[in-house]
Amino acid sequence: MIRELGPPDLCHIVKIHSSNRTEPDIGSYHHVLGVDTSSSASLAAYINSLQYSLNDKPGWFGPGNNWKIASGTYCTYNAFSKLDLRVQIKIPGGVDAYAINVQGERQDVTEELWTECHVSGILRAILYSNPAEYSVTGLRRLTLAANLREEARVVEALMEQFWNGWRLGSNAETQVASHSRNYLVDGLMAYFAGQGRYNDCAGEILSPLAYAPLGGRQQQADSRSSLDFKGIDPNVAALLAEAYMGGDQEVQGVRVMHQALKAKPSCYPMLYTQAEFLRLKKQHKAACKIALMAVKYAPSEFHAWAKLTEVYIDDNDFQNALLTLNTCPMYTYVDRDYPRVPTPRRINYPVKSEVLEEYNLGDNFTNGNYGSVPMNPRPSADSDAPGAAEEQTQNETSFILRLAAPTLKGTFAHAYKLLSNIVSTIGWDELLQLRSTVFVMEEEYRNS
Repeated sequence: MIRELGPPDLCHIVKIHSSNRTEPDIGSYHHVLGVDTSSSASLAAYINSLQYSLNDKPGWFGPGNNWKIASGTYCTYNAFSKLDLRVQIKIPGGVDAYAINVQGERQDVTEELWTECHVSGILRAILYSNPAEYSVTGLRRLTLAANLREEARVVEALMEQFWNGWRLGSNAETQVASHSRNYLVDGLMAYFAGQGRYNDCAGEILSPLAYAPLGGRQQQADSRSSLDFKGIDPNVAALLAEAYMGGDQEVQGVRVMHQALKAKPSCYPMLYTQAEFLRLKKQHKAACKIALMAVKYAPSEFHAWAKLTEVYIDDNDFQNALLTLNTCPMYTYVDRDYPRVPTPRRINYPVKSEVLEEYNLGDNFTNGNYGSVPMNPRPSADSDAPGAAEEQTQNETSFILRLAAPTLKGTFAHAYKLLSNIVSTIGWDELLQLRSTVFVMEEEYRNS
C-alpha cells in the first residue's frame, strides 16, 4: 500500500547479445530519480540513452561487451491520482503507455495524468535527494534541472499543480494537509532553500500565488469567492512571508503578514509564522500570545504546540514548557515508501573510467569486475574483524546503546528534541524536580 509520494521510478530492461544468439537474454532493473516523466517520449528517450551507456568504458559487463537493449519498461507512480504509469518500449519498435489503478485495471493515460506524474517525479527527486535519509539499492540519481530552461519547466509544473498539492498529503508532523502544508510545498521550499534562493522563490512563485484569488487558479480549484481573502490568500502568504524573511527582506515579510492577518485573523499558518518571527526577535511575550492563538485555532496540529513550547523555553518558563510539551498531539509515524522488488541475483555498479584512474576503489572495481558483486557475500573465515554479534557483546555495558532517541521519528523525535533543549538549559536534576512539581507520576499515585 503506497501512502505518500511513492517509491522511486523503476526501469526494467532486457539485453540481448548482438553476435551470439545462443546467449540467453538478460533482464536487469534499477531505480531512478530525476527523469523527466512528462510524456512517454521523454521516458522512451531515457531508455534509449541507456543503450549508449552500454558502450561506456567501463560498461555494464566490463570492457568490450557485445550487448544491446531489446526492450524496456519504465514505471512511475502518480501520487495525485494514485496510479502507476507504465511505458513499454521495444527497440526497434513502438511505445505503449498505459496506467494501472489500485484495482489492477488498465486505463488510458490523459494529458492531466502526465502532468501529475511529472510533478510527482519532481517532488520525489527533491525530497529523496539525501542518501543519508533515503537509500535504495540500485538507485540512480540524476540532476533534476541542469540549466535554467529545465528549471523553468520544473517551476512551471509545480505552479500548475500548486492548488492540488493537498491531495499528496503531508509529512509526519502535520495532521491535515492544506495549501501551505503538503508535500508539494515541502519540495518547492526545499529546492530553493537548499540553494539559498529565497528571494527568487518569493518573487517568482509565491507572490503570484498568494495574490492569485483575484481570478487565479485557486478560485477555480476551491470554488470560493475572492472577497473572502480581500485580495490575498493567508495560507500562501505565510509561505511568502517566510521566504521574504529567509531572503533578508523582513520589512516586506512583515507587510505580507499584516495584510494576511487583516484578511483572516484566525489563519493558523500565518499565526505560526508570526510567532516564529517574534521569537527570533526575542519578543517572547508577544510571541507567546500569538502562539497561544495558533494553538487555539489549530488544537490538533503538532506544530502549533511545538512552537508554543519553544517560546516558553526561550522565555525560561520551563514549567509551562513541560506542560505544553506533554499536551502535544502525537501522530503515528508513517515511513516513506520503499520499492518492493525481488532480490537480485547480482548487483552491478558501473564506475566511470576517470574515477577508476584517480581513486583506488578496491578489488571489486578492478581486473574487469567493475563493481559486479554477488548478493549476500559470506565473510571470510580467516578474518580477524569482529562480527556484529561480537561487537554488540563488547558494548553491552554502554548506556548509549539503550537510548531510544535514534529510533524516534516524526512528532516523537521533535518532542524529544524539545525535551533535550530543556535538559541542556536547566540540567537533569532540575528537570526531575520540575517534573515532580508539575506532574503526579503513575507510580507515585498508586503508592499514595
